[in-house]
Amino acid sequence: MTTKPETTGALLRLLREEADEGEFRAVAAAPRLVDDALEIRARLAAHRRREAALAALYETAGDLASLRDLEDVLQAIVSRARTLVGTDVAYLLLSDPEEGDTYVRVTDGITTDGFKTGRLAAGTGLGGLVAATAVPYHTADYPNDARFEHTRYVDGVIGAEGLVAIQGVPLKFGDQVYGVLFAANRRVRPFSPDEVDLLISLANHAALAIENATLFEEVRKTAAVHERLTAVALDGGGPAGLASALADVLRGSVLVLDAQDRPLASAGEAPPQPSCLVREMAQARTGRGSAARGTVCVTPIVAADEHLGTLLLVRAGLDASDIHALERAAQAAALMLLGERTVAEAEHRLRGEILEDLLGAPHRDPEGLRRRAALVGLDLERGHVVLVARGGDTTRRRRITELAGGHATRLGGIAGEYGGHTVVVLPAAEDPGAAARTLAALLT
Repeated sequence: MTTKPETTGALLRLLREEADEGEFRAVAAAPRLVDDALEIRARLAAHRRREAALAALYETAGDLASLRDLEDVLQAIVSRARTLVGTDVAYLLLSDPEEGDTYVRVTDGITTDGFKTGRLAAGTGLGGLVAATAVPYHTADYPNDARFEHTRYVDGVIGAEGLVAIQGVPLKFGDQVYGVLFAANRRVRPFSPDEVDLLISLANHAALAIENATLFEEVRKTAAVHERLTAVALDGGGPAGLASALADVLRGSVLVLDAQDRPLASAGEAPPQPSCLVREMAQARTGRGSAARGTVCVTPIVAADEHLGTLLLVRAGLDASDIHALERAAQAAALMLLGERTVAEAEHRLRGEILEDLLGAPHRDPEGLRRRAALVGLDLERGHVVLVARGGDTTRRRRITELAGGHATRLGGIAGEYGGHTVVVLPAAEDPGAAARTLAALLT
């Protein structure tokens, strides 16, 4: 069978002009040749779509790689998914390791509030199955697809939004599954293999972008915490400065506890209550690592094998970067508490030595004694009252000396053990008996 040149020319012209199928069928002189031309037309169209999709995907990957803020990354992901696949809506669910489910984090095209705040249990519905298996799934008609575990809650949320055709792919980087990316329509519509592959490719780029944004946020927070805590340490801010700096940098509420779980300092609008976190505090102390639940993180302050205290943080949207920053802060807090203890012990020894010389050998080196006394705020040119407390056994006497020492320091005096008793030297008061009664009441 021969084909007239004008027929071949007409078909080539239609291919060049990207004419619709009807115009091809109008060339009735060569039906078989028309079918071949239509197949070529379909392949060319598919090739153009793939080229456009790849170009858009390449552009998207570049845009995602340039973003550093996690919120911007997540919003860009769903917006590009909706545009590239050409669906009515797109949305993204993130995993919640503490609750063992996923929650809606970002949407594009979604209109109902119930959908925007939805949560999805592992294995439930299409998204829960993707999250549990890290395998893509798609359906042209979700309400009538028996492959998925339907629940009243999930079907109600999807029905209220009017979604019918849904495809979901995992946001996976290495072994880490961050969540699920969805593209959906409000009508029955099959998804082609090319569209599924496109969403999978986008999800892969998106997972990498999330990983990069998360790491960048961790580095930023850790650097900010380090900078602020260094300033606190240099300024001698102590636990109060530590709590204030952490609350400011992490945008939350902070409580600092000592080794006996007694509050040292707090900052923020609603500092956490230790009584509500007994299990987490025990877990953090035993495991020597952070324990998080919901919006709260408990991190132990440890130096070598010694437990020095605990940091507690309350923050909405608590994430891994907050926990890592708090752990870095715990290291700085350990150095700070050890430094304070070293200074306190040095002062205690110096006060003890001064007390020994003052009571035992005041005339051996009066000028040197006067200089050393001045280092701890004791003015030997003034008159003083000497109080003695009998403390019984060594443990009890040590505790009495500790309490008396704090009292004496506040009044500009010193305290220590001498001759098996606790001795307190205070600037002379108008009524020495009143000073004795005040100390006795404190020790009692």
